[in-house]
Amino acid sequence: MNEQDKNHVVLRLPSTLSVFSGGKSQLLLNADTFEQLLEALARQYPLVWEQICDAPGQVRKKVNIYVSNQLITTPDDLNMQLKPGQELIVLPSGLNG
Repeated sequence: MNEQDKNHVVLRLPSTLSVFSGGKSQLLLNADTFEQLLEALARQYPLVWEQICDAPGQVRKKVNIYVSNQLITTPDDLNMQLKPGQELIVLPSGLNG
């Protein structure tokens, strides 16, 4: 990781979503909170954002996102602080929606 990359968080995608990111399974995004991560994702990788979030910008029920083994589940999690270099993992939840 170079110096610039150290200021970013890493969003790990399942192979089913990497098709929407130009084949990338790891996205480096500059964000201090989970909400900022979603905003950066919408700007830099809008097709991935559309798969993860619904029109109002909420994480879809069919998607689970983990930050340090903690599942993002409530609107309060938007304020979750992220640390440079921290990894977030996106997994399908198995639910429709």
